[in-house]
Amino acid sequence: MPDNPAQPRAFTDVLPPQAREEFRHLELRARRIVDGLLHGLHRSRRLGVSTDFAHHKNYVPGDPLKHMDWKASARLDRFFIKRYQEDRSLVLHLVLDRSASMRQATAGAAKYWHACRLAAALAYLVLKERDAASLRLAAPGTAVSLPSSSSSSHLVRLLRALLDSEAAKEDYLSNCLRAMADRALRRGIVGVISDLMFDPVPVQREFGRLLAQGHEVLLFQVRDPTEEDFPFNRWVQFGDLENAAVKHRLDAVTLKRLYREEYQALLDNWRGWTRQHGVHLVSFRTDQRVEKVLSDYVAYRMRIS
Repeated sequence: MPDNPAQPRAFTDVLPPQAREEFRHLELRARRIVDGLLHGLHRSRRLGVSTDFAHHKNYVPGDPLKHMDWKASARLDRFFIKRYQEDRSLVLHLVLDRSASMRQATAGAAKYWHACRLAAALAYLVLKERDAASLRLAAPGTAVSLPSSSSSSHLVRLLRALLDSEAAKEDYLSNCLRAMADRALRRGIVGVISDLMFDPVPVQREFGRLLAQGHEVLLFQVRDPTEEDFPFNRWVQFGDLENAAVKHRLDAVTLKRLYREEYQALLDNWRGWTRQHGVHLVSFRTDQRVEKVLSDYVAYRMRIS
């Protein structure tokens, strides 16, 4: 399939000014319990001071009297202290799939650059609330990794890393996720952006490990109209995006039904797996506005939370 090399060159190509306006009143909140270092909007495993009551504990000398529950103490003839669930900041671990299939482009920028725009928007959404974001660009031998930070200058570093990157060759997403799971990162949201056009089993296995560690997994799927619709009705020469020397001339008429069945089976696999494990799957095509897709999803997420 044809590859379009169009590539953003400026920060505003990746994060347009109108995107900041669209996200001004939106917040990305954790659905799972998270660990954090700063006070924020998200529920932590740690007990501290906030407005969210957790449980009572028996008073012992030295406990602050301001947390005494006088009503419960009078009713039960014992002194009780109120414990509260401490609010902590969120960390978003962003992961971009850089496999060769992400270079596919029907019109305009390739899938990878739609993924970059989505990553930039997600990072902005998190950092504007003074939460933290990290970035990993998954590719063999040339992996790019920015540690989590909530500083105002971190967005510039993230945008520069996105602008300086491009889709690579081999699928490396499962390796990247395995390394994250091995490191036992601070709990948060693992946001993965990919076309999901690979064997799902290894990646789903690593997702399972991250879920078991307490992370929330958020999966964004970028779909290309040509790959999805397969609008060919004659003999067509197809090129392998992972190996430019490999080309196949095939009868698209006889191939179309088989291709669409395989493609739909892959989509159904991911939809079934995400439903089973409580993972949000946001699937969109490159002929949709990235900012609209994200703002609609975050608005929905805020409603259900």
